[in-house]
Amino acid sequence: MKDRIPLLIAAILRFTAVLSFGILLQLRLRELGVSVVVISALATVRGAFNTLGSPIWGAISDKAANRKLLLTATLLVPGVLYFLYAFMQLSYQFIILGAVTAFFSSAFQPITMSLSTEFAEDESVSSTSKEISLLNAANSFGMFLGRVLLSVLLLWLSVRSVIFFFSIIALSVAIPIFLMKGINRKAAAKKAEKRNIIAAFFPLVSDPSPMLKNGVWAIYIGSFMRQFGITGSTSLIAVYLTEEMGLSKSLAVILTAINPLIQIFSHIYFGRLIGKIKAKSSTVFGMLLTSLTTLLFAIGNSWITVAIAYFSLGIAFGAFINGASTFVVTHSPRERTAELLGVLRSSRSLGQMFGPLVAGIIASYSYVQMFSVMGIAIMFSGFLVMVFCKE
Repeated sequence: MKDRIPLLIAAILRFTAVLSFGILLQLRLRELGVSVVVISALATVRGAFNTLGSPIWGAISDKAANRKLLLTATLLVPGVLYFLYAFMQLSYQFIILGAVTAFFSSAFQPITMSLSTEFAEDESVSSTSKEISLLNAANSFGMFLGRVLLSVLLLWLSVRSVIFFFSIIALSVAIPIFLMKGINRKAAAKKAEKRNIIAAFFPLVSDPSPMLKNGVWAIYIGSFMRQFGITGSTSLIAVYLTEEMGLSKSLAVILTAINPLIQIFSHIYFGRLIGKIKAKSSTVFGMLLTSLTTLLFAIGNSWITVAIAYFSLGIAFGAFINGASTFVVTHSPRERTAELLGVLRSSRSLGQMFGPLVAGIIASYSYVQMFSVMGIAIMFSGFLVMVFCKE
């Protein structure tokens, strides 16, 4: 428990800061007169470097003798760089900085999720899903806290000033990591292996067998399609709510906070339920329910519909991410857990890369068409996992 608490505190602080930057950058770029296509391109670039970085950091973590130092370094670098967003004026500067911060930030999920599974009492589905759900609940609480703070701060401060505030929080995430003990115990026990550079950073190239068993590949492709749809839908949500629906910036942000608030309870609930209904069922339910969110965005004409959409998304994400993560962990070799969780994060990041780009192009013609296309992609992800995954 002593090791778990600092990890959960770090997760809360990180998601308080980092997940707020997505909306902040949308608003900041819009202030500078940047088009919706370019704003979507920023999300695409961040997704691309998340895609590249997650499996690399996961593989490094599986071999690292000092994961405490590795995690701290990957937190400090983007923590310092976030301050630069407040001084930038040109769109290409945002894109370059977004790429660098995304690459280092992509280390957090595979490393911390792998660490959280080590706190499990055994390697059963039930015990593993509970530990993963605790970390995910902390992530969502941080996201909710960040949205509430963002909504309040935007009432009195400029977007640029708020960027400074959240940059300080992002930099402080490394502090609780120093309080962790026993973080190196499993990595240090491993024997060094002689591998070429590609096999070292991308082990799946030389041994893809864990991905091919039991339909794990369908989890990855389904996660890509789900993230493609939901990230595409939300990449312009701040612009959509303020310019198309006429909501204030503060109200738009507080509506988005409903999602992480519901996620907190959803993570805990599905973390316990997965032991009974199995990881596959939870994943499919989460994917199909996510498609409802985009439908509500498409037909919505008031803030009430938006609130309902974010409520359903909060439930859906808890079911999806805990189910998908548990499925990957329980169907992976123990010594490659962080790597394969990194691939899961990477597949979602790949969706984050392409979703906003496609959404931005379609939204320049019609937001309703954009939400509809994204919703169909998410629906197919659920059917894919339903058909091909095997417990």
